[in-house]
Amino acid sequence: MALKRIVALLDQHGLARDTVTLVVDKGSAALANTLELEQTGIGWISALPWNQAPVELRARTVEQLSALSSAQPGVRAAAERMIVHGREYLCVLKYSAPFAAEQLHSVTTALAKALPAMRRLSMELAKPGARFTEAGIRNKIARWLSGAFVSELVRYELVEREGRWHLQFDVDPAAFERLLAHRLGRTTLLSNRLDWTAEQVVAGYAGQQQIERVFRGLKEGDWLGWGPMYHWTDQKIRVHAFYCMLGISLLQYIYKKAQIAWAGLSMEQLREQLDQIAQFALLYPPQDEKAPNRVALVLSKETLAQQSLAKELGLDTLQESRRG
Repeated sequence: MALKRIVALLDQHGLARDTVTLVVDKGSAALANTLELEQTGIGWISALPWNQAPVELRARTVEQLSALSSAQPGVRAAAERMIVHGREYLCVLKYSAPFAAEQLHSVTTALAKALPAMRRLSMELAKPGARFTEAGIRNKIARWLSGAFVSELVRYELVEREGRWHLQFDVDPAAFERLLAHRLGRTTLLSNRLDWTAEQVVAGYAGQQQIERVFRGLKEGDWLGWGPMYHWTDQKIRVHAFYCMLGISLLQYIYKKAQIAWAGLSMEQLREQLDQIAQFALLYPPQDEKAPNRVALVLSKETLAQQSLAKELGLDTLQESRRG
């Protein structure tokens, strides 16, 4: 339904479908969805589930991937035309060192919780009169090993001897090495943009994160908040949604301009920097009793970043210079 609405809007406004690239989530890479996307004539990029990606692509080492430009720090990628779902698409293997570090931290944290819990369970099983069922024990272990990749790393053996359950476990070092070398930090992408480079596909997919960040700010942030909304009729709610989206468009325009002045600023940092730029009115006693107070307008002391932002965004034109 959403795809039909997007196509209808493009056609309504006379926008060529092949000039638009949709970025869709991992669930949209199913065969039926890719066929529907192809029929629309729209370009698209999707994350491909790891187990659906071609084996030869997944097997590439980090050294076989090319480092991308400084716009994608810590990221390597390779692109190749391959057959997926019976058709030729551009497959991209992306490796992100920061993402790998986040995943490794998550895995080690989960292991630090799971292994002591399994040790305590093993000691409980060894106590006289311990009453546990096999299903109950395995359910506990499955819950502790439910984190991403954790069950692939922990080997355990549960056996019953002389009416008691015995649990033994360890970490598989070979599996840990495989995880580090061939899985952590990796994302497989699929696109019908056969003439794009790996960097273009990676940058296009990263655009989804920017949109998600904007909508998180819309729902949870203190800038461009959706609520509270004091409207109840459909017409008023649509108007409310329209000016929220208008605000997002304006904010994105300012954000892009700000990147020219000071690259790397996040939306929150940009807002913080702009909030600190202020003009003050200093009031001085009048020179005689009937005269008004004398006023001097001065700017707050600006950092180098704030000076660059003010110049790029044209804030100097808003400054009042009245004195007297």
